This record gives sequence, C-alpha cells and structure tokens, in this order.
Amino acid sequence: MIRIYTDELIQGMVLGDSIYCKQTGKLLLVGGTILSEATIRLLKQNGISTVKIVDRYTLFVKPTETISKELKQALDLEIIKHAPDSLEANTSDNMVHVSKIAREVVSKLIEDEIILNFCTEMKILNNEYLFKHSVNTCAISLLVAGAMGLGKNQMYIIGAGALLHDIGLCEMPFLIDLHEMTSQQTLLWQQHPTYGYHFTKEKALSPEITEIIHYHHEKWNGSGFPEKLKGNNIPLGSRIVAVCGEYDKLLVFGKYQPYQAIEYLYGSGGYLFDIDVINAFTNNLAVYPLGSLVRLTTKEVGVVVNVRKNLGPRPIVRVYFNRVNRPLSEVKDVDLGIENTIFIEEVL
Repeated sequence: MIRIYTDELIQGMVLGDSIYCKQTGKLLLVGGTILSEATIRLLKQNGISTVKIVDRYTLFVKPTETISKELKQALDLEIIKHAPDSLEANTSDNMVHVSKIAREVVSKLIEDEIILNFCTEMKILNNEYLFKHSVNTCAISLLVAGAMGLGKNQMYIIGAGALLHDIGLCEMPFLIDLHEMTSQQTLLWQQHPTYGYHFTKEKALSPEITEIIHYHHEKWNGSGFPEKLKGNNIPLGSRIVAVCGEYDKLLVFGKYQPYQAIEYLYGSGGYLFDIDVINAFTNNLAVYPLGSLVRLTTKEVGVVVNVRKNLGPRPIVRVYFNRVNRPLSEVKDVDLGIENTIFIEEVL
C-alpha cells in the first residue's frame, strides 16, 4: 500500500485502510472500497488530505462506469451544440435555461445502473450507428421537451425513452446497418419497438419510459407500428422521440443536410409527425450553431452570425469568400430568411 494525497485520487482506485471522520470518529469508508467520484468527494468534504490505496497504477472500473463518463460528455456536447450557454447563440433566452435543465437531467440519467447496462450493450454491439444515434436522439429530445414547457421529471422520462428507444435492435444486430431490407427483414425490424418494450419492462423501468420505447414508430396518421396508434393517442414522449430520431437518422443514415432534414419534417408534419413537436424543434434549436463556417448553395463561404432573427435553418450568414473560394473585397450578409432559394449546403 502507498499513501497519496486525496487530490491525486482517481475513480477506480482501491482504499487500503478504513477512514474515520476526524471530528466525530464515525466510519466514513471501509478498507477495500473501490473509490468513485462520490466517495472521493466525501473524503475531501471531511478534510481527509491523504489516504492509503492498494495500488496506484491498477484501477477497478466497471464497464458501466466508463459508459457513464462517455455518456455525460457526449450528451452534454450535443446539447450545447444545439443550445449553447450564451444568449446570442440561441433562438431565445429561454433555451439557455432549457439547456441547463437538460444537462441536469443527463447527470441523473447516468446514475441509473439499468440504463447504463443497456447503453453498454448498445455500444459494444454497434457504436457507430446504434449507440451514437441513441445519444443524439436523447440530447435533441431533451431540448425539444424543455422547449415545449415540460418539467424536469417529464424530461427525464423522455430522455430515458429516447436513449433506449432502439434497444430492441440488440436482438437483431444484423439489421442495424442495412440500407435495404427484404420484406421478411422489414417485418422483423418492425418488431424492435416491442422487443425494446419487453426488455425494459423486465428490468422494471417505469411504464412511462417503456411506453415511449413501444410507440416511437407510430405515425400521426395511424400508418405506423406496432399498434397503428393515431394522433394524440400516441404518447407525447413517443411523438417527440419520433421526430428527433428521424432527424438524426436523416443526417447520419440518409446523409441529408440539416435544411433538407428540416424540409422533410415540415413536409411530414400533420401527416407522419406531430406538427407541434416539429415546430418546437425548428423554432427553438440552433440547427446551425453561431460561428459555424458554412458553404451556401451559391458555393459562397461564410460564417453564421445570427440565429435569432429567423426560425428554423435560416440564419444570417456573413459571406467572406466567393464561389471559387476567393476572398471578397467587401463582405456581405446573406439573410436566409429573405433569400428563400439559398440554403446552407454544408458545415465546413
């Protein structure tokens, strides 16, 4: 055993000796405890400056602890991307508050061992599509739920449902990356919401969470699956996850540009998706973050300088380079809310 300063402790180190409170003599931690962020914080709060540990260079970290850290970082980054901390970078002042609440919900989500176990399974099985898609859908769903005025408890339920909405695909991994399916494969794939519902129900997740998973492929017009629910009969959480999941799928799987994905959602509003959810998404999330270097469909290149003036993917872009990448003698602002035939072609 060696003695080190508590400031040098790392999650996963093993405590060598039992630790007692200096003031009360009360046992704080028993020897052999695998240190976590919470237990390290406890030691510092009680003025413990040094402790003995078993081996400085061997950590005992469970896979879920690794996933917890990655989830926290990935979800926070995705949330801040669409709703930054600065007022001017958001579509409204309210979204700064929503972003903060969303990140508080993330901190709570990553404390749930059942959720972490499911996320570990997804990451091991398919990191590039299944896991990352689930993370992106969760982050966007939290922001949309907050933008719609839902409280922290409801945001937690929707965030958990979004994070695990495709967990049923773990039962059919060979279908995850397929761009084209046979009729038999399609029928099997359409069972994944039901598989996910039963998986999460067996682990005693709340009925509200399992319900979101079960119905996330229902459509506003009743053409979805598995129950062909229609309109407001579809739980709100499922409607939110349906829109946010579709948006991310179009970007990642369909290789759409954000404006193309938004146009698709607009065209499907009131038909396949809840138009109120779509409006909450497009009116409140910064689809193109402030300061992004972008290329327009005119081939000109500039920087997004205002996301407040216009709704949806129509910011003001300050153009610095012409269509052949030559610097302009005089920069110009292109207001995409006015120039309706010009779009952002790509983020550079």
